[in-house]
Amino acid sequence: MLSDAFSSCQVEKNHLETDSPQWRRDLETATQSPTSDNIAVLVTLLSDPASGEMPRQAIAEALGRTGHADASDALLRGTSDKDETLRGLCAIGLGAIHSRDSVIRLLDLLTDGSNTVRNLAERSLLQMPEAISQFGIECLIELLEHPVPLSRSPAARLLGLTQDPRGLVPLVKHLKQDKQWLVRMWAAKGLGDLGSDSAFDDLAERLQNDEKNRVRAAAAEAIGKLHHPGSEAVLTAALSDPDGGVQKHAEESLAKLRRAQIGYDEPEEHHEPHFEDE
Repeated sequence: MLSDAFSSCQVEKNHLETDSPQWRRDLETATQSPTSDNIAVLVTLLSDPASGEMPRQAIAEALGRTGHADASDALLRGTSDKDETLRGLCAIGLGAIHSRDSVIRLLDLLTDGSNTVRNLAERSLLQMPEAISQFGIECLIELLEHPVPLSRSPAARLLGLTQDPRGLVPLVKHLKQDKQWLVRMWAAKGLGDLGSDSAFDDLAERLQNDEKNRVRAAAAEAIGKLHHPGSEAVLTAALSDPDGGVQKHAEESLAKLRRAQIGYDEPEEHHEPHFEDE
């Protein structure tokens, strides 16, 4: 049984925004043993801007965790709302639902007109690489051809994280041919995560020749993950790159390779390097 605060749907704005212990207990009660009535109350609160930003996010996350069909349906519907805040909140909630419908809808949101919504959808997708591999590889490959670079970039990132071999050819294509450096950078990172030695030659070529320092740095990082016989020589040459950030990535990748050679796998401390174009 919910407290009066939830059951009446008449929650005062200040009460929600203070995130009071009672309100948290109400939310926990509503989602531990969810009913259609409880879900309907929470969906009403989620849709109301007066509920407050942080409580609405907590509700979206809680709805996703319930596993209740009504909650899933409400979150999926909300991603099509004209209010971009609600679309983003629903994208957050869908991150806990590793279903085909959730994956496909979140991938669709990578083309949303709002940068915030795209980022929130990507964040949720990062939580479900196995579900993406099961339901979304073809959609990701299609997204790599999207005209907007800020939609292609997360597609490249996610495709690599799935470690699905189907990602090799399209990622190499965009590493070599995409006109936008941000996409080439994430294609390089994606190929490193994919872990296929078949990408070595193309990554080495980009490390040596790409005009953008961030792409060269990403290629150096990726090569450090491949353990290819030619990795050490290519990375050693990159220590002379004119950009300090690229040099730093090459140095860290070399250190990683050498630790692997002696069987020392303790994670190294990583410092984000400074790039000359900053």
